[in-house]
Parts: sequence; C-alpha cells; structure tokens
Amino acid sequence: MSTRDLDWGGLAALSLRTPRAAAAVLINWQLPRSVIWTALVLVSCCNAILAGLSEVLFPSPIEMPAIVMNPLMLFILLAGGLIVSCHALLWGGKIIGGQGKLEDIAVVLTWLQALRAVAQAIVLVLAFVSPALAGMFAMAVMFIGLWVMANFVAQALLFNSAWKAFGLMVGLMMAFMFAIVIVLMVTGLGMWGMDANV
Repeated sequence: MSTRDLDWGGLAALSLRTPRAAAAVLINWQLPRSVIWTALVLVSCCNAILAGLSEVLFPSPIEMPAIVMNPLMLFILLAGGLIVSCHALLWGGKIIGGQGKLEDIAVVLTWLQALRAVAQAIVLVLAFVSPALAGMFAMAVMFIGLWVMANFVAQALLFNSAWKAFGLMVGLMMAFMFAIVIVLMVTGLGMWGMDANV
C-alpha cells in the first residue's frame, strides 16, 4: 500500500478516539526497521524546527539552557531521547510481563511524535490569534498525549490495561530524571548549558 492511499486524517482521528485500535493498525503494517527509524528521525527534525521557530517568534520569559536553544542539539536530544525511550519501554515492559518488539514500540511512538508535531504547529498558529487560547490548547494536548501514549504503549507491549503502561512510563521518567541529575552533577554540564554568555 502506498502512503498516498492511506487515510492519515482518519488514522489521526482514530488515535484520539480509540488509541489502542490505532496502535494495532500501525503495528500490523509491519514496516521495515529502516523505514521506522527514518520516520523517527524525520519527525524529530520537524519537532525541533517547530520548537525553534516557536522560541524565535514567541521567546520564553524563562531563560532556557543554551544547549536547548541550539536547533541541532535540540534535534539530537529529541531523536536520542525517543530512541532511548523505545529501548527503555521495551526493557521495562518485559520486566513486568510485557511482550512485543522494539519495532512495535518505535512505530507507535514515532506516530505519536508526528501527531505532536501537528499539534505544535496548531499551537504556533493559535499563538498569533490568542496566546491564552494557544496555552489552553497546549495544556489539553499534553494531557491527551499522555493518555494516547499510555494506550499506544499498552498495545505495543500487549498489556491488559493502559494504567499499567502509564505506571511504567512514570517509573521510567523518574529514573531518567534521577540519572540526568547525577550526570549533570558529575560532569558540570548543567552550569555550562545554563550560562552561555560567560
């Protein structure tokens, strides 16, 4: 099946209405590993560009780390974080009884990032009309995104409940944050990234 024959809008709507069903559709495509990882890199690039554009047009009142303000570094962080997340979810999921393959997790997370890129573009447009409306939309996207991701992960790992997947996500996020704090404390990268003007 050609990508031109796919109903991308219908798949996006299904992802919001019945995310597990949408995840099953994505997994059943059995896409080659090279296609999945290429798509992952592309959506990470799109998200990095949109994030950079958003910061240029609507600068954050909070000083951001210099390493995040660099578009290339932001892309590396997004793509690298997504790849690490795929492996971590597979590893953590199998520990608590999950099944599935790395490609299954990668394809659903890549599609989720594609949806987030679309949402980020909508937020950017709304910000020109009403910053308050854009903020509310972004908040809604964040919560809906967590719910969709939990269902996607549950389907990819063959969990019975999305809550089990959500618990796995929270546990891994806490572990990541702890690891990042340790790395920053040991290497001093936190100070280097925050104070680029010195």
